[in-house]
Amino acid sequence: MSSGERKIDVRLALRAYQNVRELGAREADGYQLDGLTVTSDFDGYTVTLSDGVVTVRLLFHSKVAIDAPNGRALEKFADRLQSIARQRPD
Repeated sequence: MSSGERKIDVRLALRAYQNVRELGAREADGYQLDGLTVTSDFDGYTVTLSDGVVTVRLLFHSKVAIDAPNGRALEKFADRLQSIARQRPD
């Protein structure tokens, strides 16, 4: 596991994913909330979260695949995930 993968907590990312699905706007390619777009494959085993710069895929057995241009972008993405994961439905 690379150092970047350790920076993305799977449980936090899944909580953010669920909040985007519940609180966000439905779009043609998924759901969007506060600059984060989330999608899942047809069986739900792969979840993708993206802010347009960084893309994180949560795979089966809690594996994580990250596509980020640099560490700073990944840190901003992780901060966004944390912020969204803390949101509560009204």
